[in-house]
This record gives sequence, structure tokens and C-alpha cells, in this order.
Amino acid sequence: MMEIRILGAGSGMPDKDLHSSSVLVQSEGKTFLLDCGDGCSYSLTKLDLDPDALDAVIITHYHPDHVAGVFLLIQMLYLAGREKVLPIYLPEREQDFGDVLKMFYTFSEKFNFELRLKPMTSLTEDYPQMRYALNDHLQGYGEIIAKHALKNRQCAFSIRINSKAGDFVYSSDISSTDSIADFVEGAHTLLLDAGHPAAEQVWKMANRGLKRILLTHRPNEQIRQALAQKPDNQFEEAREGSIYRI
Repeated sequence: MMEIRILGAGSGMPDKDLHSSSVLVQSEGKTFLLDCGDGCSYSLTKLDLDPDALDAVIITHYHPDHVAGVFLLIQMLYLAGREKVLPIYLPEREQDFGDVLKMFYTFSEKFNFELRLKPMTSLTEDYPQMRYALNDHLQGYGEIIAKHALKNRQCAFSIRINSKAGDFVYSSDISSTDSIADFVEGAHTLLLDAGHPAAEQVWKMANRGLKRILLTHRPNEQIRQALAQKPDNQFEEAREGSIYRI
């Protein structure tokens, strides 16, 4: 059985009722944290998880609402006495990410555990039950990146976790569902960004053989009204703090 716990279902705008994007997945004896937005560590403390419980952290892209909480998470695990190796899979610029940790005085030499900053390309090799797909979320930044000669590679990923009971897909942020349509095909549950794509893009997912589509990232008002007027057993708004099982 796979358990999917929504730690944060908010959008890029801070919300008094919701934390930023973060999902805890427990499947076949492994525990993964998908993204680590603000409030993630607070949510984890309420679960009383052993500091060695996390097997890996996966950051899908570098928008603050998906990654800002990872610095406090690392500090929390250090202070809690973690001893197990912690791999963090990053979308790009692993060396620069490590330099930011040093800027924050988060020196790995002080840890009781080994911190491994790894490229997303290592994910499937290390965990064969996991796959990743590049999506279109950051494709609109090309002009700014070129103008300032930045090193950003516009990498944003969606993640799929396979299990015997059925697969789970985390879209992370996307601009359109077209960019992940084939990737989600036949999965059991999709946690779908319903804050950025147009409503018609969201409804397209009904035709991909999915049993359950959880809408996160503060679905826009048009989507909320459609769900209220015509409830659909396939679509529902993800509830922060809830556990969904496959």
C-alpha cells in the first residue's frame, strides 16, 4: 500500500490556511519527501517521524514555494540527531545549491549524517520505482535568463512512483497538462497543479486512465465552481493534512 500525505497544498502566494507545496509518500518500506515548501518542517514535527525516517528528498524546481523549506529541514534533521545518509535530488545547479547551504552557515562538517546533493538524472538509477519527466513550467523564463547570462536551465520536473497497488504521479507546477499527458497515462492517482493551467487543461486529465485526480496549488475559482456545480468522482480538491491511499 502507498500512503500520500499532503503536507502543503498552497500556492506561491502565502496563505493563512495552507502551507507551501510538500508531499510525503510512504511506499513499500520507503519514505520520500516531494518538494519542501515553507511549513514543511512544522508539518513533519506533528507526525513525530524518526529523524532517520526520510529516505530521500526530491525538489522538482527552484521556485521558493517548493524549495524554501529545505534549509530548515536540513537543520532540523541535524539538530534531531539524524545519522542516515540523506540524498536530495535537485533539478539543476547542485554545486550552487551546496554553496547556498554554506552561505546559511549550514556546514555539512557539523552533521552526524552524510548529505548527498544529487542531480535528478540519478533518481531512477537509485530508486527504480521512481521516474521523472521534464515539464513546461519554467519555459517562459528564457528571455530573462539570456538577457542576464544566467546559469538557470529552466528545469522543472514531474515525478511518478510505481507500486504494485498502482502508481502515483506528482505533477508539481506545470503550465499545461499537455506537457505531462503521456507521463501520467494509466496511473492510479495524480496530484495535479490546478493553479497555473487553464481549466480546460485540467479537465483534459479525465481522459488519461486515472482513477483519482487531486487538485492542489489553490485551484482557481473557475475550477472550484465547476466542482461545486457538478461533482465528479474522479476529481477532488486535495486536503492539506489528509492521507490518500493506493
